Amino acid sequence: MKKLLCLLLALLLLCSAMPALAADYAELGKPFQDFTVTTIDGEKFTLSKALETHDAVYINLFATWCPPCEMEFPYMQKAYEEYSGRVAMIVISIESTDSAEKLTDYRDSHDLTLPFAPAGSDWLARYTQAYSIPVSMVIDRFGNLALRHTGAVLALDTFRGMLDPVLKDDYQKTESFNEIPKTALNVDYPSDEALSAALNAEGSAITFTSDSTRREYPFMPAEQEGQPGVSPANIGINESLASCYAKIAAQAGDALAFDLSCDLVLGTNYLTLTLDGKKVKQFMGRNERTWALPLPEGEHEVGFVYDQWNAQAVGLPFLSRVRLLSGAEAEAALAALPAFPFFDETNIIVTNEGATSGYFSYMGQPALAGCILHGDTADIVATVTDAFDPDSVLFLDTSKPNTVLLLSSLLTEDGAAYRYQMSLKAENGENQFAIAAMEALLPRLSMQLLVMPDENSIQQVLDIYAQQGYSLTWVPASAQE
Repeated sequence: MKKLLCLLLALLLLCSAMPALAADYAELGKPFQDFTVTTIDGEKFTLSKALETHDAVYINLFATWCPPCEMEFPYMQKAYEEYSGRVAMIVISIESTDSAEKLTDYRDSHDLTLPFAPAGSDWLARYTQAYSIPVSMVIDRFGNLALRHTGAVLALDTFRGMLDPVLKDDYQKTESFNEIPKTALNVDYPSDEALSAALNAEGSAITFTSDSTRREYPFMPAEQEGQPGVSPANIGINESLASCYAKIAAQAGDALAFDLSCDLVLGTNYLTLTLDGKKVKQFMGRNERTWALPLPEGEHEVGFVYDQWNAQAVGLPFLSRVRLLSGAEAEAALAALPAFPFFDETNIIVTNEGATSGYFSYMGQPALAGCILHGDTADIVATVTDAFDPDSVLFLDTSKPNTVLLLSSLLTEDGAAYRYQMSLKAENGENQFAIAAMEALLPRLSMQLLVMPDENSIQQVLDIYAQQGYSLTWVPASAQE
């Protein structure tokens, strides 16, 4: 349980939202203010000195308790071994409790040789602004911030995509990047004719193409149970995209229908359906169904984009029988889509009689909603506005390890609400506290509710956070009136 609360701390207090701390905000394309930190090996690392002997500087902001930070270190270490001759790399902890001794233990336990350093009390406030970690920053040979990326980097090729652009011989002036540049892939792409033949239903004649920049993996012709179709070619590749696109001329009332089969890792791998560059549907988990997309009258670009953060070899998306429907066929296909209820606000509440609510505050700001159950089984109701697709909102229950569900799976039989029952009984029979959470990527959603069996749990939570160096305060609902 302590580990779960530390993970929540990472998600809430830093990994998801830090207070703004920027006196001299580091802007993309502008000079990055000089700084000096002392590494855990006792050496001074100064930005200006590093640029005298290297073509670029890579800075990583992290904390030892941050799980996404830990995930990217194996790939960062490989990048360090490959680029250390031309790029000076430094890993800086922005956590005040990460002492040099603690960072040394962390580095050694992860078999890393990267330079590590504690930030010092004013480093973050003086030199940059970070609302999330991990953060990657690249300072080019001119001392300017060329790239800033928030989130774990889970492939060596992605590190290469960050560093290679500023190391080119023809890099004569600062180029700033809001996203990590992608290089063209050395992959065999199917012809448009082969791709279209595999995707189209009998009698359909839609022309499909792969990514014209060759920076995204293609979908390749495949077969499933005798049915022709396509599957993404990025098998086994972490943090990669595969895509295909089609130009479609639609009449009023038309719909694009397709068959989809997939079993994707919840929260990390997903298939996105786009219309004119905007996401209209996201598929995660297991799907075996026909889907239909309403099309306004006019010319449109429809895209299928598979985003894979964790490599998987089975359960990949299989697309087939794409066809343009009109009239009664289009109406029937659209009417067969699931109907989800939406509400005036997005929330997680406990409906048990006698349950009382409140929140934990950090630095005077609400950090975590809480509920005292006065029992061991919580009846939970979740609500979302129409800004969110219940098929792509994750529901998590930390009382049951590895319990991650789609919100849509919690829909009641009458289709009126999303309900879930959480047990706070541990395996040893004792009551425990647990977190009910909703998470979504597009648009971003991160909502947690800490469910506690009784008032004694409040002090346990405060003690756990205090041990991590954070002073929280419990604010009951009665004090908010």
